[in-house]
Amino acid sequence: SPAKEAVKSAVAEDDRSRNVIIFGKQNKNNETVSDTVSAVYEDLNKKPQVVECRRIGTISHGKCRPIKVKLSSSEAVLHILRNAKTLKKSTNNSTTYIAQDRTKEERSQHKDLVAKVKAKMNSEPGMYHFIRGGAVVTVEKKT
Repeated sequence: SPAKEAVKSAVAEDDRSRNVIIFGKQNKNNETVSDTVSAVYEDLNKKPQVVECRRIGTISHGKCRPIKVKLSSSEAVLHILRNAKTLKKSTNNSTTYIAQDRTKEERSQHKDLVAKVKAKMNSEPGMYHFIRGGAVVTVEKKT
């Protein structure tokens, strides 16, 4: 029934709101997933309460699988996502990226938006392009 589907969807969305996905961390033989996650959060100077963490995806040689991390609250997720860009400046985690947990449909939409942003960056290099609220936004670069 439609009511059951709505409840299922709401529960799944609430569950995803407490998750982040960490990309770009190699699977080291002697390091546990929780140690890897702790090291990333250390670089962010954050210590969120991690409920669960595990690698997701299929194992394939030469590729690192993402890590799904479930935190205690959605506020903690927002805090981590706001500070995730500081990882680019870190020495140990410069190739590590943190993203929100998305459904397959949301991932597809986001991939399309990223492609649009890249196309706009090539066609209008003098402008600043970014994704905000599910749309591509363009503003002039301040000089």
